[in-house]
Amino acid sequence: MDRQTRAYYELLFKVAYMEKRGNAFQDLFSEIMEKCHPGDFQRVRPWGRDGDKKNDGYLRSSRALFQVYAPNEMTASDAIAKIDEDFYGALDYWRHDFDKWVFVHNAKDGLGPHIVKKINELTTLHRPIIIGSWGFEELRRKIFNLPEVDLAPLLGGYAPSTGDMQELRYENIKEVLTNIARQDLSPFQDIRPVPPDKLKFNRLSEDTQTLLTWGMQKADLVGNFFNNHPDPQYGDEIASAFNEQYRQCKELDMEADTIFFELQKFAAGQDLKPPRYQAAVLAVLAYLFEQCEIFERSSGEVIV
Repeated sequence: MDRQTRAYYELLFKVAYMEKRGNAFQDLFSEIMEKCHPGDFQRVRPWGRDGDKKNDGYLRSSRALFQVYAPNEMTASDAIAKIDEDFYGALDYWRHDFDKWVFVHNAKDGLGPHIVKKINELTTLHRPIIIGSWGFEELRRKIFNLPEVDLAPLLGGYAPSTGDMQELRYENIKEVLTNIARQDLSPFQDIRPVPPDKLKFNRLSEDTQTLLTWGMQKADLVGNFFNNHPDPQYGDEIASAFNEQYRQCKELDMEADTIFFELQKFAAGQDLKPPRYQAAVLAVLAYLFEQCEIFERSSGEVIV
């Protein structure tokens, strides 16, 4: 897997981890574990009034029991109560089946000190049971131990390869822009040069910076398409549509990487597109980024 393809999948995983909640996050965890441990990991679903007996998944080979917690917002008090309830509930029913208990969570920046202390206290009280937590990095390491062929079904998108980007043609750009043009377009605005430090200023991750830099290899195709289009305002209308999507994402207080992902979805539509199409989407986004139609200028001024 080359650097650009890896960056594409890294971004998909990051957004999935940050956006999924509740059962959707639990499904993501279970799908990763089933791919990593076929025939060994067993997901456990609630069964009637009995529920799941505080067991969301079980890894037979290591006698590990997993409990998943992915609320919309995590507070220390709620998380500690959840850990107590789930651990002691599992202890009552599964005690002779597990030697390791893992709290799987969706807190991207890690658990707070009170939650970590709670886990440490349980470890001290219930030796020799190993008690721990899995978050972003643990799941990330799991998923990127898988072969590339397994990543697209898990993460919901096929990454373009270096070859897809190198072989990108005018027709591929046209297909993307034609798809966008079918949507309602806002009144157009001006296009101005990109400041050289814009990538860092917008706090884009290294993976997203890699994708934008990669797409810039073919940004001229996008510019040529607009310049040669019979409607002189076509490029401005497309740029304005993206700018409006960007504004809406900003109003929802999304992180920069999530905004980039939402703009990818806006360009690609709802259907799963092939890698060459996704390469064209990156070229379009890189062009618009370069022209300051999406994200903020390095001066801190929001594009208007």
